[in-house]
Amino acid sequence: MGLSLLTSAATGLAGPPLEFDDPDTPGAGNWEINFASTMEKRASLWEFKPLLDLNYGWGERVQLKLKPRLVVLDPPGEGARAGAGNIQFGVKWRFLDEDDHGVAMSFYPQADFNPPGGSIERGLVDDGHDLFLPFQIARTFGRTRLYADGGYNWREGREDEWILGVAAEHRLADKFIVMGELRDIAQADFDDHELFFNAGFKWKLHQNWTLLAAAGRTIHEPRGERAAVFSYLGLQLLF
Repeated sequence: MGLSLLTSAATGLAGPPLEFDDPDTPGAGNWEINFASTMEKRASLWEFKPLLDLNYGWGERVQLKLKPRLVVLDPPGEGARAGAGNIQFGVKWRFLDEDDHGVAMSFYPQADFNPPGGSIERGLVDDGHDLFLPFQIARTFGRTRLYADGGYNWREGREDEWILGVAAEHRLADKFIVMGELRDIAQADFDDHELFFNAGFKWKLHQNWTLLAAAGRTIHEPRGERAAVFSYLGLQLLF
């Protein structure tokens, strides 16, 4: 088992329910589809994001991603409002394989675009597009895999960010994986940052279906921000 068990099922690793991404791809002609919803709460402000995360293996080393979202915002005293969220496109290229080089590495550009309609005017999304250019690295130690992920996020009309993280996964049983991450989002000049911790699991319910769940909270908040708690709940379809 060990390395062969972990790398033979790449889509069972990292990614959702964590914010973290890994170097693995679904494999040529394979699909990974995540039906999920995220929740974030800061003081009395609640935000829910139902999402569809579509991933396709274009060859053995390339993954294509499309992630449309909805946003449900419930500010105190204003009443809930809902609408389209940003749409994310991504292309991951794994340029090093762990079997050949001792580590796996990938480059994963991801772009977020504002949706059509009035989501900006209604305060559901920030005005401006994002372009995130991160690298991922991973290495396996028996039934445990360690990761690092980080890159620069260009934000139209807003201050750019560095996003950096480390994560670990451990296979407790053939169908059950636990995981955790530390992720830091810092201003481009590192003048301020937000650090959060997230922990979750993947539970394979069927050959093609996996339950995904995670929860976390901020450890350090930017100046003027309140502490936040958040969660992820979803089902992953592999075929």
